[in-house]
Amino acid sequence: MSPELVGLLGGAALLVFAIEELSRSVQYLAGSQFRVWINTFAGNRFAGLLLGFALAILLSSSGAVTVMLVGLANARLLTLAQVFAVTLGASVGTTFIVHLFSFRISEYGLLLIAGGVILQTLPISDRFSRVARGIFYLGLLFFAMDIVVKAGTSLESNELFKYIITYFRDRPLVSLFIAIVLTATLQSSAATIAFVMSLMVAQHAKIDEAFPWVLGANIGTTATALLASLRHGTLGKQAALGHFICKVAGVILCYPFLKYLGQAVVYLGGDVGRQIANAHTLFNIVVLILFFPFIPWGVKLVQSWLPEREKNGPFVFQYLDPRTLETPELALAQAQREILRLADTVEQMVERSILLFERGSERQLEPLKAMDQVVDFLNRGIKLYLTKLSQTEMTPEQVQKEFELLLRTSDLENIGDIVDRNIVELARKMMRRGASFSREGKEELHAFHAKVVECLRLSTAYFNSRDRALSAKLFVQRQQIEDLTLDLSEQHMLRLHQGVKESLDTTSIHLDLIGNLQRVAGLAVNFTRVQGLRGENSDISNLRS
Repeated sequence: MSPELVGLLGGAALLVFAIEELSRSVQYLAGSQFRVWINTFAGNRFAGLLLGFALAILLSSSGAVTVMLVGLANARLLTLAQVFAVTLGASVGTTFIVHLFSFRISEYGLLLIAGGVILQTLPISDRFSRVARGIFYLGLLFFAMDIVVKAGTSLESNELFKYIITYFRDRPLVSLFIAIVLTATLQSSAATIAFVMSLMVAQHAKIDEAFPWVLGANIGTTATALLASLRHGTLGKQAALGHFICKVAGVILCYPFLKYLGQAVVYLGGDVGRQIANAHTLFNIVVLILFFPFIPWGVKLVQSWLPEREKNGPFVFQYLDPRTLETPELALAQAQREILRLADTVEQMVERSILLFERGSERQLEPLKAMDQVVDFLNRGIKLYLTKLSQTEMTPEQVQKEFELLLRTSDLENIGDIVDRNIVELARKMMRRGASFSREGKEELHAFHAKVVECLRLSTAYFNSRDRALSAKLFVQRQQIEDLTLDLSEQHMLRLHQGVKESLDTTSIHLDLIGNLQRVAGLAVNFTRVQGLRGENSDISNLRS
C-alpha cells in the first residue's frame, strides 16, 4: 500500500477520532445545559431548527446530535415533531466543519495541540482541564484535516488513483453507493467529504464529479442514528427512521437536478474544495426547505410504519434503558421519569390508606400490599440503574443530581414501607377490635391526612419542575403539618380527659397514625436537603459510590 493511501486512510481515521472526542468534551462541559436548551427551544419548530444548527456546530457532528435526540425521544422527553425539527437544523449545522476544510485552516492544528497540552498541565480546576482537552482535540481535528489534504494531493501522480477517478467519473450511482458505505463505516459524513475533497482538489475535478459523493455521505451519516436506535425502544427507532427517510427522499428528489445544483454551486465561486463544501450545505438547505413544512405528516408516516407497542404491567420498567448509560444526562433524565412513576404509586398508597379505617375489611388490605411490591420492584431497579451510572464519567453537577435521585428513591420506598408495615397494621388492629374513631377524631385525621397527601404531591411537583414558588409552598405546608401534629395530639388528649369512649378505645392507634403520617410528610420533603447542601457548596461528588 502506497504511503499516500496510508496517509489518507490514517488521516480520515484520526479525523473521526478527533470529532468524537471533541464532541464528548463539549457534552461534558455543557452538562445538563444541552437538555435544558433542547427542552426550552425544541417546542417551537423554528427555534428547534436554530437549536439543531447550534448543537451540530458545537459537537462538530450531526450524528452526535441525532443520537442524543434518539435517546431523548425514546425517554419521551421530546416528541417526534421536535426531534425532526432539531435534526433538520443539525444537518445544516454539521456542514460548518466541511467549510473549515475548504478554508485551509488546518495549519493551525499543531499550535492548538501544543496549547491544549500546555493548558492541561495547569492544575486550576477540572472544568479548566476539560476546556484544555477540548482545545487539544480541536487541534487534532485540524491536524487530521491537514494529513488528509496533503495525502490526497500526493496521490495526483499515482496511476492507479487516476484510473479510479476516471472510473467513478462516469458512474455516479457507484460513487453514491460507495460514499454511503464509507460514511456508515466511518460514522462521519465530514470524514468522507474531506476524503473526497482532497481527491477532487488533487485532480482539479469539477463539482459534478463530487456531487454523488456528497449525496451518498448524507445518506450514510444516518447509519449512526439507525444503529443507536437498535438499542432503544419504538420511539427511538421512529426518530432514526424519520431522519433516514428525510435524507433518502432528499437525494431522490435532488438527483435528477444535479446539473442545476452544480451550476448554482459554481455560481457561488471558489475552487472545487469550496464548491464541495457549498454543495454539502446547499443540499441540506434544500432538504430543510422541502420537508420542514411537512413535519406533522412525516410524524404520522413514521408512526404508521413503526407503531408503538406499549409496555404493559406494573413490573416493567418504562423508562430505564441500560443501553443509554453512556450518556449520563440522558440516563439521569430517564431515571427521573421512572422515579415519577414510583412517586405516583406511593401517592396512591398514601391516599387510599385512610379508607382502611372506615369499616374496612381484611380484603381491602391486599391492594396496598400489592402496590408495595411494585414500589419495591421499582426501588431496586432504579438504584441498580443509578449504581451502574456511577461507574461512568460524569460532571460534578451530574453526580449531585444522581445523589438527589438516589435520596428521593429511598425516601419514596420508605414511605411505601410506612404504609405497608405500619398504617396497614394499625388498620388491621382496628378491624379486629371492631373499634372506631370519635366523630371529632375522624374529622381531624381526615383533614390531617389530606394535608399530608397534598404535601406529598407538592414535593413530586417540585422534584420534577424545581419551581421556586412550589418550594416556598412546600416549606409552608411542611411547617403546618408539624404544627398540626402537636395540635391534634393535644385535642386527642383533651377527649381522653373528657372520657370519650371511642378515644379511649383507639388512643394508641390514633396517635400512631398521626405519627406515621407526620413521618410520611418528613420523607416527602427530605430530598430538598440536597438543595441546602448545594447552597453550602458541599462536595456531593465525594459521596459517589
